This record gives sequence, structure tokens and C-alpha cells, in this order.
Amino acid sequence: MKIATILALVMISNPVWGNSLNTVEKIQESISANLSQGDSTKAIEEYLASANIVYSYDKYSFRYQAVVRENEADCKFESIFLWLFYECTIQIYINLNKQGDYKDHEVYQSYSGL
Repeated sequence: MKIATILALVMISNPVWGNSLNTVEKIQESISANLSQGDSTKAIEEYLASANIVYSYDKYSFRYQAVVRENEADCKFESIFLWLFYECTIQIYINLNKQGDYKDHEVYQSYSGL
């Protein structure tokens, strides 16, 4: 019982775990709160792991990339047409500078379909 209580307190106090990262805004806020310009790749990978974000590294574009799929993403559809015919994902890019440290990030919705 004590262990469950401690785990619950840790999860609530951690800004990443207590928050469901399923919108562009929440993901933007989480990255901004947890990463600073110049952070190492180790810090970036630790953040992504703690946020339960599955990622890959694109060595040609010098960035980490991840996708929040439609069943996990809370997408904003601007029209019924988009909602009916397209799948929505949230794409995350964490860009690195030439030294391999955190430079900036991009988070946006994208649609795929017909």
C-alpha cells in the first residue's frame, strides 16, 4: 500500500507523467518545460522516455522524430470532411544544432487519407 501511494505521488508531481500528452498544445508545453536550448542528446532521450514518447533519430536531418497516432491524439478537425476522410496524427520534431545539442522543436497536426 505504501509503495502504491509513493508511486501515485511521484506520478502526480512529475509534470510529464501526470499529463496525457495528446494535443499539440500539451506536447509543446511539455517540451518547452522540460528541455532548454543546449541540452544534450542524453537529456532529450531521457525526456522522451519519461514522457512515454516512442521516437527515432534521423541522422541526416539532425533531429529526433515521433508521431502520436490518431487513436492517441486529440486532434482538432476544422471540418467534417477532414474528420470523415482523413486520419490525424501529431508529429513531433526535436531539432539539434551542429554540435548535437537541443536547438528547437516543432509540433503539429498532419492529415493523411484519400
